[in-house]
Amino acid sequence: MRVRAVVLHLMWNDDFAIVEKFLQTAKSVNPATIRVSVSPPPRDKAEKVISALQDRGVRYISATHLYYDADDVYRYAAQYGAFSSLLNVTEYTKFLKTIYEKGEIHLSRYVALMLGGAVFNSPYFPASITTQRGVTVSLLYPNDLQTLDDVPHILRLGEELGRYVASTLGLEYLGVDASLSPWGEESVAKALYRLFGIRLGEPGSHHAIYKLNQAIETADVKKVGFNEVMLPLAEDEELKRLVYEGFLNLDHFVSYTSVCIPGLDMAPVKISDWTKLKHLLYDLAAVSHAKRRPIGVRIFPVDTDEYEVEGFGKTPALRLKP
Repeated sequence: MRVRAVVLHLMWNDDFAIVEKFLQTAKSVNPATIRVSVSPPPRDKAEKVISALQDRGVRYISATHLYYDADDVYRYAAQYGAFSSLLNVTEYTKFLKTIYEKGEIHLSRYVALMLGGAVFNSPYFPASITTQRGVTVSLLYPNDLQTLDDVPHILRLGEELGRYVASTLGLEYLGVDASLSPWGEESVAKALYRLFGIRLGEPGSHHAIYKLNQAIETADVKKVGFNEVMLPLAEDEELKRLVYEGFLNLDHFVSYTSVCIPGLDMAPVKISDWTKLKHLLYDLAAVSHAKRRPIGVRIFPVDTDEYEVEGFGKTPALRLKP
């Protein structure tokens, strides 16, 4: 198990004096990323807040949510690499059109569409809004799972690290987002096969995801955020192989949303018709309402069969049906 992210959650109008100590303390648990999330500042304060955090050495910043439209989130993603979310399908489609037309498709990783409501205080960017001061963690643990009984043990280890960082800073430990997420060959798809003998795309896939989610849900740790299996396409090498080999397609990812968090996450989608894309997003919204849980969407709108996702390499594009 490795700590995927340690996140400091602050109010937008804090003085940020604690940030430097947080950055040093977080390094001691050897996370993959160190992040800061602030409650959404008023629109006229956002630039000052983001700049102040960058000046203190923060690389991953989540700030612009709720009050911001497609033009705002494009600006802050392009200028600062700030993470943002939108709650409206029309605004998100407008953002995707903007980056497509400007040839800046890579900016899609910074902006999530949240369907079915907001998620608060999760360490997963960009689909989270800070409402409390404190510390959260997320974990990287697909390769550690040999049985479902490993889930609570691993999460308790992660919780200990999160509590250590929080106590060192004199802050509240808000919780661990226990979601199972991938990173390259540290694959959720491989973990599901190892645990259940099910290859994603086969009958039984929904049941396997559901059973793993149950193990996450019942683990006795303080949780925050999503706490479900995650299937971000670009981040999971086995998911990519399954798409290339024809075992997974766009319909599968939409269907699996009924039992796990991603709507379509870190997924290139070949765009031939923007109206059809919007209809796809409304389908995902319907799933989130039926499920009664929020889901997050991040799409790279492309016109090629694969797309090079920074940090994760070539990723196959999913196809909208003509």
